Amino acid sequence: MQNVELEMDEIAAKDEKNAKTPRFHGGNIVAAARQYDVAEKKLLDFSSNVNPLGPSSAAHRAAKKSLAIIDRYPDPDATELRQAIARYFGIKQEQVICGSGSNSLIHLIPRVFKPRRVLIPVPTFSEYAAAVEAAGGVVVPLVLKESQEFRLDAVDMAFALKGVDMAFLCNPNNPTGLIIHKTDMIEIMEYARQNNVLLVLDEAYMDFIDADSILKEAVQTSHVICIRAFTKFFGMPGLRIGYAVSGETTISALRDAQEPWSVSIPAERAAVAALNDWGHIRKTRQLIEKERDRLLAMLRFLPGIEPFPPVANFIFIKLTSLDAPTLTEKLGVRGILIRDCSSFSGLGNRYVRVAVRTRRENKRLVKALREILQP
Repeated sequence: MQNVELEMDEIAAKDEKNAKTPRFHGGNIVAAARQYDVAEKKLLDFSSNVNPLGPSSAAHRAAKKSLAIIDRYPDPDATELRQAIARYFGIKQEQVICGSGSNSLIHLIPRVFKPRRVLIPVPTFSEYAAAVEAAGGVVVPLVLKESQEFRLDAVDMAFALKGVDMAFLCNPNNPTGLIIHKTDMIEIMEYARQNNVLLVLDEAYMDFIDADSILKEAVQTSHVICIRAFTKFFGMPGLRIGYAVSGETTISALRDAQEPWSVSIPAERAAVAALNDWGHIRKTRQLIEKERDRLLAMLRFLPGIEPFPPVANFIFIKLTSLDAPTLTEKLGVRGILIRDCSSFSGLGNRYVRVAVRTRRENKRLVKALREILQP
């Protein structure tokens, strides 16, 4: 069992509650264009893990067609989209809630269930901690060890769940790209049930893998909420569409507290169309699988970097020569954006994350890295 540092004493908990979690995200093209004095359209963005193919043409057409009816209010229940998600996974629409991006749901959950202490393995997505703190809860970090490649052990998780009310997990994890396989996730779900802990599982990148999801298991219990979005795999971050699934009682409590009209008409129509475009879904998975392996192979030949084996559509990299801010700056002035991971709790300034994009774009990244890293 890996050695895990778990902050439990009251002084640390009080400090955690009073401190605000920094919130940094990739994909800020507008700010990057100003910072590096490069036109937005000329920037190549590896900092945001969005489908390089973009949205499907069907989603484009549906959103465009819906502009004719934007003089109406959207359906406050997002009925059509909830039905489409239910059909897609073979579940009930009563087990689905939709929102304005998964981030709105990440913040809604602590507001509704009001946990006092929330377990969050780190490093991971910063919005979990921000949501907990905004709701008045205390974050209990489960610090994953670099010596263990930041892997989460199910037994360690079981011990850490004692004394908390809620836990957030990202699977595959952002930024490390590591996955908790389904057998281990089922164990963790059972540990959460035994300890009466609400487990919130963010599967934002699971669409790229088509395996190891516990979404269908989540609807069978009130102790697990599974979150997904149309941001990454379906390539629609600008439309802000997310959803969560769980047992009907849990979803009902969330829907009762949710702001009305959380999903716009263009967003709902585009999302429904995207779920039905199986050609685009298959093409995306094939592209990512092929180009992810190709990019990983090219990165392994470069000096000064150690890429982690990826499972989704991004690669986590340890730097052994330059630090992350320096490399980010050197690539930025070349019009290439990567994610400096220094802002992630539990990481130093030697880690970056790059998205998997098209072959031509990946080659451009590798070429720039070679120019910077080679002595």
